Amino acid sequence: MRTHAIISNIALTLGLSLGMAACDDDGSRPGVIGSVDGPTRTPGAGGSSETPSDDDPSDEDEPTATPTPEDLPPLTSEQVRAYLSRVAPVVAGRSMRYDEYEMIGELGPDAVEPMIRGWVEEPGFAEAIRYLVQEQLHASGEREGVDYELPGNLAAEIARESLPWSTILTADYCVDGQGEHTDCDTGAPYAAGVLATRAYLIANKGRFNLSRAKLMLEAFACRVYPMEHDIQPPLTKPTLIPMFRAESQEEQMVEGAEGGFGNGIGCYFCHSQFGAHAQLFVKFDAEGLWREDATGQQNPYDELGRSFDGLYTSHMHDPYEAADETAQVFGEQVANLREAGEVIADSELFPQCTVKNLVAHAFDLQAGHSEDVSEDLVVSLAERITSEQSDPAIADYVVEVFTDEQVIRAAVAPANE
Repeated sequence: MRTHAIISNIALTLGLSLGMAACDDDGSRPGVIGSVDGPTRTPGAGGSSETPSDDDPSDEDEPTATPTPEDLPPLTSEQVRAYLSRVAPVVAGRSMRYDEYEMIGELGPDAVEPMIRGWVEEPGFAEAIRYLVQEQLHASGEREGVDYELPGNLAAEIARESLPWSTILTADYCVDGQGEHTDCDTGAPYAAGVLATRAYLIANKGRFNLSRAKLMLEAFACRVYPMEHDIQPPLTKPTLIPMFRAESQEEQMVEGAEGGFGNGIGCYFCHSQFGAHAQLFVKFDAEGLWREDATGQQNPYDELGRSFDGLYTSHMHDPYEAADETAQVFGEQVANLREAGEVIADSELFPQCTVKNLVAHAFDLQAGHSEDVSEDLVVSLAERITSEQSDPAIADYVVEVFTDEQVIRAAVAPANE
């Protein structure tokens, strides 16, 4: 069992405060915390934001050393059983068997690694990863002739065949119900893993393509808008349509946006980044079909954010740019959604977010941009995994995450309190 990381019973609850407020699907801006320049650490193990007073006797206390694995008592067989019973459904897609309970009785903590390595070789592992992706992307089943299983089918194949997990965003094919490679169903002249499927596009449709962009960022980079500018440089104001240039009530000159959509007082704050990613979806209509004739222009007779004939409005002011899928993702120019998927998959945020998603899924925590999982834990595990494999399979992530002693200790700690 790995003991690389320093143990902390609050590992799963000491989170990263992004130091900024998240924009919702309509681009509104709740109360901002801190600066937009970058993340800030949540102070204190208990998450308190209060600064100790000068006469607080706790200021004079000697710092308490964080215990190392050697300082802690060994995990008991009961703790190991409880931990693996919790993890088994999300890795193997089943409950533990009697012989596995017996194995834990014989090996104790030493049973964790061989058991999890065995689980990722079972057929149920592919189905467990299918479920993870379906839950993330809000897509499963079949309705009105649309196969919402395509994202899950691809995820299951990637897990089953030990393909790089980045394939989830870069695959140039879809997978049908029989496990065969097939063309994807959007009619686009490219594929982009799960993103360029009608299942993803319909399940996450919305005005200005905000929901599609938002979920892409949160599910695969664990960020929300606005984010750090060194990750996603903002678009300049003249690039955007007038309503998204406003930074105050006085600057908002668009009727209908003065106090409603986009919050009216802070559109530019979020949409200077939102707009770049939303542009990737400008040629996909409400039914997830790629439309070469999409213009990205606002329909003057419909609500804000809706273009013509089931399409959605672009953030871009220039008519040529509004109709063009070219966009900027993490500071790189991309031609379309496929290239965007490649940029996201190549980012250091992608493996970090994969780790966070796995931990959150297993222990009923919030993934995405939440503070439920320690940023230090996420970064250290992602660095370890990618140092061993430049483009890891999802099984590599699962084994490293769920055999990590910091994860195990944090997961079993509540039962001891």
